[in-house]
Amino acid sequence: MNRPLQIPGIDEEQIAETDSLLRANIADRVHDLAGMTWEERIHLILNDLWQFGLKVVVVVAIFIVGRWIIRRITRGLDAIFEKRHVDHSLRTFVHSLADIILYLVLFYLMIAWLGINTSLFVALFAAAGLAIGMAMSGVFQNFAGGVMILLLKPFKDGDYIEVQGQAGTVTDIRLFNTVLKTVDGKTILLPNGSVSTSIVNNYNVGRVRRLEWVITLAAGTDFEGVRKTLMGYFAAEPRILSPTSTLPAAEPEVVVSKLGAGSLEVTAWAWVASGDYLAVLHSLNERIYREFPGKGFDGPTQAIIVKKT
Repeated sequence: MNRPLQIPGIDEEQIAETDSLLRANIADRVHDLAGMTWEERIHLILNDLWQFGLKVVVVVAIFIVGRWIIRRITRGLDAIFEKRHVDHSLRTFVHSLADIILYLVLFYLMIAWLGINTSLFVALFAAAGLAIGMAMSGVFQNFAGGVMILLLKPFKDGDYIEVQGQAGTVTDIRLFNTVLKTVDGKTILLPNGSVSTSIVNNYNVGRVRRLEWVITLAAGTDFEGVRKTLMGYFAAEPRILSPTSTLPAAEPEVVVSKLGAGSLEVTAWAWVASGDYLAVLHSLNERIYREFPGKGFDGPTQAIIVKKT
């Protein structure tokens, strides 16, 4: 024997009670009509149509006024967001969410005025929401992650970030994913659910960044000569910052970081503006590799090893 469909959140006793009331009302109306003359029946039907027509007119008026109020509310929200310079993506999301909630309230008021039992509709909406939520849990996780990113702003459009093993420039922050553009032109979409709970390395938060070179040379190399040469490179590079610069920075520094049996490891530091990081790194890497052998600064295997850490 087939069992009736069970819907979570809907009380079967409530459904049975509603069904009984509807059947009783219909039976009473049929009984009343059976004992009336045709003129009385027509008069009763016209009276019912008149009352229903009045309800429809009121419902239409409720819809028109409600829609006007909803538009005023959403425009007010947009004005507040515009005044406070709220992110465009967050503004769009809140606008859409407010529209959905307010129109659901308006729909509830309309069906309530028509005299329709609203408890069954509320239960159906709750059951549908539960089913949709379970089926789309991953989507809602990304949605919640997008809201958190838009609110907390760990990064913004144009920032170069590293997250989830991917690195690139943020080109768009959407409600469900974040779009990165890598240095080789790839477009990567990262789900916001995982991004919002991951460690994010944002290279654009600070205005300055420190460059570091680790250079492996042969044992016995004149360290003082290496230090003076590197400091000369730093002084000749206008993008290298100093304590007198407008941006906060420390003096460049060159030290012996490690001594090996047949090698000498020299580490150099210098500060640059965040936007100049890669350009200065590549420029000085090339100069060190090209000029050091001519100055007698050789590596342990006759090759300079330059490593950025």
